[in-house]
Amino acid sequence: MTGDLQQRRIAVIGGGLAGLTAAYRLVESGAAVVLFEGREGVGGRMVTDRLDGCSIDAGAQLFGSMYRGFLGLAREIGLEDHLVPATGRDALWRNGRAHEVVYGSVTSMIASGGLPLSTKMRLGAKYVPFLARHAEALDLHAPERAAAAGLDEETIAEWGEREIGKAFVSALVYPQLGAYYGSLPQETSAGLYHILARDAMDVSLYAVRGGAGVVSDRLASLVSAAGGEVRTASQVREVVLEPDRVRIATDGGAEQFDAAVSAVPAPALLDVAAELPHALREWAGAVRYRPALSLALLLDEPLGVRYFGLSFPQGETRFTAAICVQEAKQADLVPAGRGLLVAFPTPESTPGLIDADSRQVLERMLPEIARAFPGVEDRVTRARVYRWPLGSPVFVPGYLRHLAAVRGDQLLGDAPFALAGDYLYGPSVEGAVHSGALAADRLLRRYA
Repeated sequence: MTGDLQQRRIAVIGGGLAGLTAAYRLVESGAAVVLFEGREGVGGRMVTDRLDGCSIDAGAQLFGSMYRGFLGLAREIGLEDHLVPATGRDALWRNGRAHEVVYGSVTSMIASGGLPLSTKMRLGAKYVPFLARHAEALDLHAPERAAAAGLDEETIAEWGEREIGKAFVSALVYPQLGAYYGSLPQETSAGLYHILARDAMDVSLYAVRGGAGVVSDRLASLVSAAGGEVRTASQVREVVLEPDRVRIATDGGAEQFDAAVSAVPAPALLDVAAELPHALREWAGAVRYRPALSLALLLDEPLGVRYFGLSFPQGETRFTAAICVQEAKQADLVPAGRGLLVAFPTPESTPGLIDADSRQVLERMLPEIARAFPGVEDRVTRARVYRWPLGSPVFVPGYLRHLAAVRGDQLLGDAPFALAGDYLYGPSVEGAVHSGALAADRLLRRYA
């Protein structure tokens, strides 16, 4: 079916970054867009909370220069002056202290005291050349290429222990995956990690002045300004696909749309869309997630360190994977003379913490935070816990190959429907933005 896009009413289910990107692209092209978001506000994990004069980036933190789609979108919507270059200094905990490093950068790790000498020698002699040889297959925007190159058949723990050594997995791979992607080396595709490592070899980092949620809020305001609707606290209860339309039911009733974009996690889509095409339902049923959580601590004074993120090797802590020092972003998040930490739990502990009382989360994580920053428990003025029960997709071995099946129209055919979300490309804001833009393109082509 084709026709004038301006006569088409399109629903976007989910107000995270993927849904906001899709809605923005569609409404800019003239579609009548209604975005449904079950939470009180938009952004998903790309959200900034305001508490006692501080701006808390509860989820997304820093953004790499390889995130072309995200950075381009931020500039397009007038936020170029909000992109603040970050120092790129992080730290890795080893032998009872923090070792500074440009975290994620293999070359920086080689020069750091964060790894044993033997591991650093293997990184330089084996891993850097390996990443160079496979550069064409390690594409953040086409991760299925890594599967085609045979890099998706085992976990990064299996590959890393065999090729580099156990310290590579525990001290380099685990902190990066555990803290920022919510997954374990023992379950994550080697191909995905190789993609992340290659991109980190030459990367600049950016923070968002005023908080990462500024991007989400700007997109939502632009959708509304262009005539679209952004309905928060509006939980979609049912999605019914028909040949030429989509029916969306919420607590407020049912509505008909010409087309829809699903920008919610795959399990959430399966919960509300009982009559998806069989092939799509089977494909989406294979997507795995782990919950995400963060703990924010407001302090009565800054910590005085120059690095931003401190990560712990596997086995060093039980509950805390990483601690992010928010004032080190230099992004106007914390008033002068005060401090702010955001800590992320280990992937192993997150399922048990997600439903725990906030006080229990604090009691379990704070002693480990105090190991790195002695006396910090006496400087805490407020604490807040943030939760995402469907947090991060887990890219298990074989998942990059699984992604190849969703490219093109193999699973959706002629349905007036499109998928968006970081589970389609990579567990990052770039995966969300890229998938949201492509979902909008699919529907725009339909009505061209």
